[in-house]
Amino acid sequence: MRWMTLILCYNGWLGLCLAMPKYCRQVLQQDAAPPSQHILRIIGWACLMGSLGVSVAVEGWSFGPVAWVGHLAVMGLALVCLLPYVPRIVLALGALGMASVIALWFT
Repeated sequence: MRWMTLILCYNGWLGLCLAMPKYCRQVLQQDAAPPSQHILRIIGWACLMGSLGVSVAVEGWSFGPVAWVGHLAVMGLALVCLLPYVPRIVLALGALGMASVIALWFT
């Protein structure tokens, strides 16, 4: 279940990252339209809040938010380190991660 928290954190950061024109241009080689930026922001925040929910469900309210902040930091650092060097891989990791979250959710 921690894997789900990590992947949801990564995809939340990725959604918020792609909602910014500079990083959208870097990753997708095109500008995002304002409606899609808004949708990406909503998806990003939804993934981050979903990761908080999973973390609290796994660890409880005593340690869940603390673990969540740690997961946010680790996955934010991973995205920041990957983005300048392999921007196209960032999307592939996000898609692969969401596929694994969906598979874990239904098993």
